[in-house]
Amino acid sequence: MNSYILNRSQGSIHPFQFHFAQCTRLVHGLAAAPGIRFSAGKQHKSQPGAADIAEGTPDIRHSDFDFEDIWAHKAGVNVLAIDQYEKRYTEKLQVAKRINLSMVSGGADTSIHLWDLEGRGTELNYLHQPVASVSKYVLPGFQTKLIDCHSRQLYKRQTNASTHTHALTSLSIYPFDPTPSTILSTSHDATLKLSSLGESDIVPVHTFNLHSTPYSHSLSAHQASHLLIAVGTSENAIRLLDLRSGLSTHALPAHTGAVISVQWAPHNPHLIASGSKDNRVIIFDVRRGGRNSAIASFDMDDSMGILSLESPASQQTSQSGKLFSTSSRAHNGTVTGVRWTSNGSHLLSAGQDSRIRVWDASTGANTLIHFGPRIRNSASLHLAERAPLVLPENNSVVTLSQGHGAVLWPNYNDQDDRGEIFMFEIHDGTQIKHLRVPGLISREKPRGRPTALSAARINALAWRGNGASGEGMEMFSAHGDGTIRSWTSRTEEDEEFEAEAVNNEQEEKKRKRDILDEVYRGLMQPGVTFT
Repeated sequence: MNSYILNRSQGSIHPFQFHFAQCTRLVHGLAAAPGIRFSAGKQHKSQPGAADIAEGTPDIRHSDFDFEDIWAHKAGVNVLAIDQYEKRYTEKLQVAKRINLSMVSGGADTSIHLWDLEGRGTELNYLHQPVASVSKYVLPGFQTKLIDCHSRQLYKRQTNASTHTHALTSLSIYPFDPTPSTILSTSHDATLKLSSLGESDIVPVHTFNLHSTPYSHSLSAHQASHLLIAVGTSENAIRLLDLRSGLSTHALPAHTGAVISVQWAPHNPHLIASGSKDNRVIIFDVRRGGRNSAIASFDMDDSMGILSLESPASQQTSQSGKLFSTSSRAHNGTVTGVRWTSNGSHLLSAGQDSRIRVWDASTGANTLIHFGPRIRNSASLHLAERAPLVLPENNSVVTLSQGHGAVLWPNYNDQDDRGEIFMFEIHDGTQIKHLRVPGLISREKPRGRPTALSAARINALAWRGNGASGEGMEMFSAHGDGTIRSWTSRTEEDEEFEAEAVNNEQEEKKRKRDILDEVYRGLMQPGVTFT
């Protein structure tokens, strides 16, 4: 890296080359940061007193309620969302005294928390506290507002009727606000809610009743966006919700199973990609109605492709039979996630056949990129979106050709979750990094029924390109045991500095021990008189 800095100062290399080398170095140096934790309530080192227990409720001072636990959502963290457009509102936030960069988390306990990621600066030992929260249940008399979902019957409850009543399934931050002031969330209560972010609270302001379970949603961030929310539901169709009118406009039918994952194309405000329980990946054009809205379906056996999705509508119509086929299959199992690359040149899909496939968006061809046999994706406990995390090209590994970049995949395996996260090159499937959740012991054999309340179960990933205070890069993972874990860039210089600090500390301790030993031996020598 020193040679890059010298060559950059001399002007012998292009700034892009220096940027690429530094970003690659930081991404490849991603490692666990166990000292950074997220807590939804204050820690209690002692059991609650009588005054803290709600009137008329049982005495829980000697129950299993653990006040030393560090958890973000007691029943498990389901979803994470980070605003990727922080540069557009930094100055306004400073005037309004609002947070500089936000992450939103949603849990199986119906709660939503807003976290200030800039609060810790560059500290590697820090306890984040939510700056705003909303939950169905309120526990009076305690400093924390959340209830252990397994013990909720013990308390006298206050119910917040406007919030979600079931576990959250997806979460996003509205991309067009000058400041991050609106979030969108879906839940197993068959609703999508728009909520306003206050300085200390989150207030639901509008509810879309979907009458079916929503698994995912997507809002186009394109500048020509129609302000339509695409929602993948259990009714085998994509629902389109209009933010202007607050109503559902129409549906996009084509799938024969529940739609698990949806995402708008970043380069075209009219195209939506979807993955379903029917093993198919379908591209929809919202300008069309009914079944004609499905313009292409991907086939894992097709490595040639047919037609560009950007071609004129008349040409698409004339070859619609070749573009869309009801017999095409993208995976040999439920498609749990679809994600576009930042420039829209490729589409990635993940299926319960333990495969991640990369599709050429211009032709619909399967690029036949293989990510190795270690990919796992199975979930028999419940149906949920499981999508790969494609690193944005504007602040991660950027290459000179389209489609190159990196993708992160957390393994899902009901029988043996090991807390594994793999990082691959998108263009050739090369493994870059293998991350493990620290402190986990892999089980030799599956014992009993599989559980989702495990630290090894990684439900979601979120990427922060600029890291703490602009230094390095960060990733956050949502876990089934209710924790949010942080992963930061650790370079060789950082490791050498930490090793030197540890050595200095050990030498100082050794020096003090030697002094004490010398004093002790001097006192124990014969001839010493005590007066």
